Amino acid sequence: MLSNVPHSGLIIGLVIFLVASGVVMFFVTGIVIFMNTMYRNPNKPRTRECTNLKDDEQRTMFDEGREWADQYRDITTDLQIENDGLKLYGQYIDFGCDKCVVILQGRTESLLYSYYFANVYAQRGYNILVTDLRAHGLSDGKYQTGGIKESDDLVRWIDLVREKYGIEHFAIHGVCVGGAIAVYTYAGQKSAGVSCIETIVTDGLYYSYFEMFKQNFKLYKKPVFPTLQFVFFLAFLLAKVRLFSETPMKYIKDVDIPILFIWSEKDIFCLRPKCDELYSGCASPAKEVRFFPEGRHSHVRSSQPVEYDRAVSEFLQRQ
Repeated sequence: MLSNVPHSGLIIGLVIFLVASGVVMFFVTGIVIFMNTMYRNPNKPRTRECTNLKDDEQRTMFDEGREWADQYRDITTDLQIENDGLKLYGQYIDFGCDKCVVILQGRTESLLYSYYFANVYAQRGYNILVTDLRAHGLSDGKYQTGGIKESDDLVRWIDLVREKYGIEHFAIHGVCVGGAIAVYTYAGQKSAGVSCIETIVTDGLYYSYFEMFKQNFKLYKKPVFPTLQFVFFLAFLLAKVRLFSETPMKYIKDVDIPILFIWSEKDIFCLRPKCDELYSGCASPAKEVRFFPEGRHSHVRSSQPVEYDRAVSEFLQRQ
């Protein structure tokens, strides 16, 4: 029996080592995911250039948006606000209209990307406001918060345009997290009784940040539990946001203005059942939905630009 003691000790030591290694790997994986998705190193140079040059489709969308905006440099004004201790930057194209659309891009990109969606609104009589979201482009910020704190920023942007240009009629076109910002902002302003947002168009609006992340984890064959929960804990600890409880699905019931939901049947991050729940949960009597046959997440227009713009234009015309 005594001869087995060293072997038992070796086995116990090996088990302890494996458990300790697993725990370390769990924490390291969660931290890496958080740093790559929600954190921006303050020492990293700020840029408005396309963030994914290896993605030909995304680069093309970015370039087309910038080329469109270049036509209107003479009527474009650089703007700045401060909120939550952060300096945030935007641009305003003034066509002399009495209404404005705020185009909000998804995570990772700068305001130049938003111009890709602008032409249909210009044709429908809207001035254009685009912004570098916090922790994006030239704007300040260490953390992006899935649209939660960004919605407070949007309120300040709307206030600026109201005060500076006398605009009282606003539409929001939000792509991915931009759609979440639109929902959060309208719900917050409605509860305060001060909303001047009259129309919303969402493209790739997600049910919750958890559902979005979960599909990403599955795509890369990573275990959802408990890593994702740890990532969200870091978001609560560092970015001060509750990503589990604050979701578009929670607030969509407060949206009672005209809203167009755009999704793609091929979107692997916003799955049809969850999209249907969002649409059904929306309180608006003037809600519409379009599921396009092509396009990956946030790239619906790239696959069918004519049909996409027609859907948006016809929706705006009905309001």
